Amino acid sequence: MKTEKISCALTTWNSNAYLEKQLDSLNSQSVPFDEVIIVDDASTNDTVERLQTYIENHHLKNWKVIVHPTNQGFVSAFQDALAATSGDLIFLCDHDDLWYPDKVEIMSKQFDVRPGLQVLACSFDLIDGADRKIEDKVSSHHGNHNLIRKPVVPGGFTPITFEDLMGYNFAPGCTLALTKEIKDQYLNKAVDLNLPHDWAISAIAAIQNGLGYLDQPLIGYRQHGTNTLGLARRTSYETRKNAAALEAEQKKALSLLAERFYASSYQRVRMNKVANMYSCRARSLEKRNPLTLLPLFLAPVPKGFRLTLGMDLKTMMEKK
Repeated sequence: MKTEKISCALTTWNSNAYLEKQLDSLNSQSVPFDEVIIVDDASTNDTVERLQTYIENHHLKNWKVIVHPTNQGFVSAFQDALAATSGDLIFLCDHDDLWYPDKVEIMSKQFDVRPGLQVLACSFDLIDGADRKIEDKVSSHHGNHNLIRKPVVPGGFTPITFEDLMGYNFAPGCTLALTKEIKDQYLNKAVDLNLPHDWAISAIAAIQNGLGYLDQPLIGYRQHGTNTLGLARRTSYETRKNAAALEAEQKKALSLLAERFYASSYQRVRMNKVANMYSCRARSLEKRNPLTLLPLFLAPVPKGFRLTLGMDLKTMMEKK
């Protein structure tokens, strides 16, 4: 595609001390945004006032703030932000990260040179509250901080398939850029699914062979105690039980998405098997009966899922 207009869809909620840094990083991009749409999800602190002050002080006439009268959750906020954008290419953005100056330029060029590309994720650096990089151990057979369960082209572009997304999301939403066509498809046919917006958007593009990953860190992904979503690990039984129930619902939603967007029969069959596998896991954790995990251990499941079952079993055996 030839990018003509570039939008940013940013959401805020009770933003902390990192907000202005993030706004600065958006405003200083080497390729500027044609519009920035900000949806505040009914903050109870001074977030809206700080946004408006920033926009006024920097004379940003192409930045717009929309305020939810009541809190609706981050997925709904992103949906409204997306719906308000008018660009050919839209970047998703959180309120507490730090974008590197050439993020928009580098990613938009990928869409210009790859006609079939519909959604692109970049890599990221983990950073702390002082903007310092956090070291992260990555497997040689994985990519993007182990979120991608296969090797990737170092420093280059790697296509991501629907099969790659069946078990796990492959990138944080704050690293995604998507075309207007995918935005419209998502808003028209997938907003009712029990899926994070970024996972659903990526899955729609993957079914159409239009999803890619660029192995270049173009954002500082901040890790701190108030993240809505981060990279925290679940080590207790209760957290794993609750997560398993949610993940089972998400796999069911992915199966429905595959039907709605006409995935191949092979992809639909595989997705249904994955959904059944996660449903069995959720029921086992709910019952807290280690024996009910045995059929899954004996089944031909991916190595990563077997490791997940091992952690489930470990937490099941902990003292109540």
